[in-house]
Amino acid sequence: MIEKKKYRFKKASQEEIDLFILLGQSLCAVQMLEGALSHLIVLKKTEPDQKKEADDLLKKQRSLTFGNAMKIAKEESLLSKPLEIELSKLLKERNWLVHHSITDNKNDFKSDTWFNQRFEKIEAITSKANELQISIEIDLIEYCEKKGIDMTNIKNKIDKHYGI
Repeated sequence: MIEKKKYRFKKASQEEIDLFILLGQSLCAVQMLEGALSHLIVLKKTEPDQKKEADDLLKKQRSLTFGNAMKIAKEESLLSKPLEIELSKLLKERNWLVHHSITDNKNDFKSDTWFNQRFEKIEAITSKANELQISIEIDLIEYCEKKGIDMTNIKNKIDKHYGI
């Protein structure tokens, strides 16, 4: 049997704690955006009377990565060109966030400059994800209205949620 050693890990600095909080906040914002994109795909690929099909498709969509959802949205022309472009840009930023935000630029690892660059970039990703989520919600409201669905109640809830 291999002997287990007890290791003591250095406590996180305040900068590291702040970074971890920002990373978590940004990941949440991106996941909410991914959810909005999944709903957009489902609503635009099904009709209002296809609840079972929509529920099944949403379950499938939620298991896809942001990149795969974007691929579907692009292939099926479900997004306006400006929204598609902005989401594609954010996808690159999301991939950096998930795969490289901590490990990039190891020479400057955890210097003040390193932390400040990450703080700024991560905050920008969070802000953009939130902005694009609202853009998707507005797009879906307009889409549903064109289908003849009264969206007054939804608009009021969104206004209340965002404090408009």
